Amino acid sequence: LALFNTRFLRLCADADPRVRPLGYALRLWAGGQRLAGNRAGGGPLLTNYALTLLLVLFLQSRSPPVLPSVRRLRLLAGPQERARVGGWDCSFPREAAALEPSGNRQSAASLLAEFFSYFGTLDLGGLLLSPLEGRALPRPPPEALGGLRPGPLTLQDPFELSHNVAANVTARTVSRFVRCCRDAARLCRGPEFLQKSRRGRPWGVMRLLQPANRGNFGNSEGKFLIQVPLRPPGGCGGVPQSEVSAAVAFVLREVLGCGCEPEDAGTPGGTPGGTPGGTPPRDECHPEGGT
Repeated sequence: LALFNTRFLRLCADADPRVRPLGYALRLWAGGQRLAGNRAGGGPLLTNYALTLLLVLFLQSRSPPVLPSVRRLRLLAGPQERARVGGWDCSFPREAAALEPSGNRQSAASLLAEFFSYFGTLDLGGLLLSPLEGRALPRPPPEALGGLRPGPLTLQDPFELSHNVAANVTARTVSRFVRCCRDAARLCRGPEFLQKSRRGRPWGVMRLLQPANRGNFGNSEGKFLIQVPLRPPGGCGGVPQSEVSAAVAFVLREVLGCGCEPEDAGTPGGTPGGTPGGTPPRDECHPEGGT
């Protein structure tokens, strides 16, 4: 079964030129968010295999699909490509040339952004993610799952249908995955993803993938950081900059219980909380509870 799983993933990678870069990007992103690997404070994490299957399922579910469902692949398998292992049907074409070209013309960057939006809005606890059918299904009752062990994330193996490849993942990790997807989707809708940066900051996909820049996703201590852009030292509507900053800091610290620190404070030649030449300063704020 492991051999056929490997061949299946290779077929998916060969079927469309967008699959490999999307897979690499998601692994890099998930590693930077501590969602994929062995263990972390939130418990067992997604394996690279499970993360790749999430990508496959997402690409199968597009309209039109980027990748065919496993059920469709069974119909395309030739006589020499039909196989059963341990009673499971592992039939699918061995070469991508046997597949119909995808009618989906979205860019890889657009699909990456849609991946985050897709999984950021799903109620994963009530779904069966099925590469066999190529979509997320309402989860049947346990007695109808054929031995499949449901969990906070129920991701069915493409061939061994009684195997949940994410059975080790805890509810806390799934919640973090959904939250990180929502944060990433929000970033993908913003100007730092859609437009080239004019301030020398990372932009586009690199803004999303850089592990050291955790402004929207949390820092090494697990805190959630929010960058708050403030106006230049001239102030806002006639109110001096110092008063604007003090008011914002009061609300964040005293009302919302956040900790605040100027991102560029102490920059040589700059103003407190700002940069040379009057560039708008940014405050980095994080809930003290580490939410």
